[in-house]
Amino acid sequence: MEPSTISDELSKRELSELGIRDDWGDSQPHVTFYTDGRGKWLKRVWAVQCSQSILIGDRCQGVAGHDGDHWCFKSDGSYFYKPHESDPRSKEIGCASVPPGNLGYRTPLEMSRHRYVNFYEDTEVTDQAEIERLEQGDVGGNESVDAPATEEQIEELRRLGRLDSDEQRARRDRASAITLSSKDFSDKSTIADIETRFDSDVDRFSNLETGQSATIDASLSMHLITEAAVRVTPEINRVLDIGCGAGNNTLKLKEIYGNSFASDLLDLSRPMLDRANERVRKAGIDTVQLWQFDFRQADLPTESYDVILAAAVLHHLRDNADWQAAFEKIWSLLKPGGSVWITDLVVHETAPIHELMWSRYSDYLEGLGGEEYRQKVFDYIAKEDSPRSVTYQLDLLRRVGFDHIELLHKNSCFAAFGAWKG
Repeated sequence: MEPSTISDELSKRELSELGIRDDWGDSQPHVTFYTDGRGKWLKRVWAVQCSQSILIGDRCQGVAGHDGDHWCFKSDGSYFYKPHESDPRSKEIGCASVPPGNLGYRTPLEMSRHRYVNFYEDTEVTDQAEIERLEQGDVGGNESVDAPATEEQIEELRRLGRLDSDEQRARRDRASAITLSSKDFSDKSTIADIETRFDSDVDRFSNLETGQSATIDASLSMHLITEAAVRVTPEINRVLDIGCGAGNNTLKLKEIYGNSFASDLLDLSRPMLDRANERVRKAGIDTVQLWQFDFRQADLPTESYDVILAAAVLHHLRDNADWQAAFEKIWSLLKPGGSVWITDLVVHETAPIHELMWSRYSDYLEGLGGEEYRQKVFDYIAKEDSPRSVTYQLDLLRRVGFDHIELLHKNSCFAAFGAWKG
C-alpha cells in the first residue's frame, strides 16, 4: 500500500503502475481502489500534476495549483526551474538550471514532499452503495483497482494514522456532539495587533528563571525542551527560535549545550528581537541572524537547522490549513536528524475535560494576581489565540513526516513536546 521509491525520471510504464495517467490534459485526480476480497475497500486519491512545461518535454513535477517556482529534476541531479506566473521574475527569466552545490540548489529530498507522485490520501470506503458498485466491477474512467490490501497493510495504515480503527471511529462519533472546534476567526487579533502588544511587553519576557508567569510550569517546560533537544540532537550548529521573545529558550539551550551555535531569532516584535539579540550575544553566541517576520511568511533556508524551538507561539495559528502549512514548513527547515521542540497553550478535545483543565488554570491565574489578572489573561487569550489540543498537534507532526514524536510534559492546559526528522 505504501508508494515505492520513485526515481527522478518516471517512465509512462512506471506512472501506469502507480495508477497515474501521464496525460497532460487530465485535470481530475486518479483514484486507486484496494480490497481485501472480503468486503473491505480502501480508496487512494492521487494528486494531479502541474501542467506547466519548463523545458521541451519536461513538465513541472509539482502538484497542480502549487505556489512557488515550477521545477523538475534531470537525470544528472540538476534542479531546473521556471518562476511561477505570479512571480515578477517570470517576465525576466524563462527557465534556469541549478547544478548540485550551487547556493540556489534544491535537493530531491527537499522537494520530494511537493512532488505530485508523492501526494495521495487514503480513506476507507464505508458507503455501501459505493462498495456495491466496486464489487460489481463498475470502475470509472479515472479509477483503477489494484491488488488486494492485506490485513497487515490495513493495520500499518492505521498505525501511521491514515486510517481509523472501528473503535476509534465509534469513539469519535460518540464525542462529536461535545468536540471543541474553532471555526470563526473573524474577531481574532490581526498580526499587527499581536505585534503591538508584544512591543510593549519586553521586560515580562526577559526573565530566564521564571519564563512567562502566566504559563504553568514555564521554567520546567523550557528546561525539558532544551535538554531534550541536546540529548536527541548531539551536534547543534544552527538553531531557529520561532517567536523568540527576549531569547529565553535560546539562552537555556546554550546553557545546557555548553557550546555556541549560530542562532536565528524570529519574532514579530522589533523590541523583542533587539533584547534577544543583546542577551544571546552577551551569552557568547556570536553568529546571530534576526528575522522580524510572521513565521509563515519568512523566507527561511530549507534543511538548514539542527534544532527549532517554538515556545508559546503556535497558538497564534488559525484554521487547519494554517496549522498544516506551519508544521510542513518546520519539517522542511530541519536538516535530516534535526529536531523541533514546542511548549504551548493547549485546548482539549471534549468540552467536560476542557472545562476541567481551564478551571484549574483559572485558579492558578487567580492565585498569581487575583480575579482582575485572571480576567485580563483570559480576555487576551480569547482575542489573540486559537490553540489546538496536544493530540491534534502530535498527529499533525506524524502526518507531515516526522518519524519520532515525544510528549515531555503536560499540566492543565500547557504542554511540552517535540519530534525529530529521521
